[in-house]
Amino acid sequence: MAAAPIPFARIHYPEQSLHGRIVHAIGRRIVSGDLRPGDLLPAEPELGASRTVVREAIKVLAAKGLVESRPKTGTRV
Repeated sequence: MAAAPIPFARIHYPEQSLHGRIVHAIGRRIVSGDLRPGDLLPAEPELGASRTVVREAIKVLAAKGLVESRPKTGTRV
């Protein structure tokens, strides 16, 4: 069961860009087990950021091996 959405963009991390804050927040949820393998990532409105910012964050998370993005199925842990 997925946890209640967290407004990732509103979490304050000094000196980080918006996509950096999203990467940090999602990464923390993955490592803590809040987001489990196979879970879909939250949508842009839940993250409080534009599609461009979310895509940049997903690229970073994918490069770290934390998520996998596939066309028409979304981005999963």
